[in-house]
Amino acid sequence: MLTVIIPSHNEESSIAECLDAIMAQSGIPDGHAIQIIVAANGCHDRTVALAKEKAAALQERGFDLIVLDIAQGNKMNALNQAERVAHYETRAYLDADVILSKQVLVELIDILSADEPRYASGTVCIPRPTSMISRAFAKVWTKLPFFREGVPGIGLYALSAKGRARWGEFPAIYADDRFVRLQFAPHERFKTEATYDWPLPEGFGNLVHVRHRWREGNLELAKQYPELLENDGQRNKTLSNVWGLFTTPFSSAIYVLIFMVSNFRAKRSANSEVFVWRRGRD
Repeated sequence: MLTVIIPSHNEESSIAECLDAIMAQSGIPDGHAIQIIVAANGCHDRTVALAKEKAAALQERGFDLIVLDIAQGNKMNALNQAERVAHYETRAYLDADVILSKQVLVELIDILSADEPRYASGTVCIPRPTSMISRAFAKVWTKLPFFREGVPGIGLYALSAKGRARWGEFPAIYADDRFVRLQFAPHERFKTEATYDWPLPEGFGNLVHVRHRWREGNLELAKQYPELLENDGQRNKTLSNVWGLFTTPFSSAIYVLIFMVSNFRAKRSANSEVFVWRRGRD
């Protein structure tokens, strides 16, 4: 039994396709109930209406859909409100612009059925960006050891019941994905062979925006939960591990420029102690 929580903020362009991909899941064993909660928060578009339109079709396929219409635009609050109505202790958390391949949920269910704390995600794929800048950035970023060898949980992570019991409510921080991942030692993290699509932000400005927010979240997490960093890997932090990635001059220059600009902005934000939530796909 599994509850899938989808926090959604103005996702009218993607929520229907996200739910269609869930509806298309195959191989789920008989007797396994799956609850889907769309936690729409601060939406001023058709996210709620489009999600509700999928209720009947999902019900026919054996999925139970709940759509929450939360006034406040805040992801962590949306996660906490969704968990208050969640039926099952095994949980998956999914970004509204993620598209699952057909075997993801059944493989997650299999991994999380163990009677022990486990963290799981799928094998992430980056659809080819339309922006030349984003394609150049992706060429380097997707070769990092963290991306290739680890379980990054970008846009999708899931927890066994004993895994979810490791903390209470989601705290008011940026980096929910990293906060959750670092609750688990590397040997407690698992990855499905099944893939899912996570779209990279398009263009220089959006990439800086998202990586800036990611860096801010990491600084915030290190400040508030330093003990979690014991579970962090260091493979991307040594020059010898990443030097070989910089083989294409243009892609390397784009990656380094975005890295430097976003880090500078994050440090400036950290010094002012101002952490303002911003979207990166607008």
